[in-house]
Amino acid sequence: MSVKSGIEPKPFDLNIEKILEDWEVYHALREVIANAIDEQLLTKTQEIEITKDKDGNWRIRDYGRGLKYEHLTQKENMEKLTNPNVIGKFGIGLKDALATFDRRNISVLIESKYGDITLGKLKKHAFEDISTLHAYISLPSDPNFIGTEFTFKGVTLSDIKKAKDLFLKFSGESKIEKTKYGDVLEKRDTTA
Repeated sequence: MSVKSGIEPKPFDLNIEKILEDWEVYHALREVIANAIDEQLLTKTQEIEITKDKDGNWRIRDYGRGLKYEHLTQKENMEKLTNPNVIGKFGIGLKDALATFDRRNISVLIESKYGDITLGKLKKHAFEDISTLHAYISLPSDPNFIGTEFTFKGVTLSDIKKAKDLFLKFSGESKIEKTKYGDVLEKRDTTA
């Protein structure tokens, strides 16, 4: 997966060395799926897509407004803070996911109309003894792209299944009742 703009990508420091040693790939995929679902809910656009392409890469796509490099910073998102139906709130999950993909040697390409983003390591400015994870921002390969698409090289079907199973909409579980404390789900197997 390469960026096609022909212009040198600009590094954006994510300020991450190594974190989340215990996170597996499916934990990171969960964060990407959660962001896609949030964007779908906020923009009232079509369902997100989770597909495998002809090259064996997995893709997660929403049809919302498109990811910008500014979304890679950690900050409170007032739109999400005031909406009780969304999952994310602070911009931490995506950075955690990107760090996990890097740690697990998963190649990532993020595409939107605002740019193409890949990952790599770079020495920290003025501190040559520290390398941090950077998002490399390039011009968009398709400036008319609708939404955001993540393409993953190295993700397995098992990773996708485990990540999807963490969401009610994909898990096949049924909601029996809604209470002030949360939803009561029908038991699927012998474990509550």
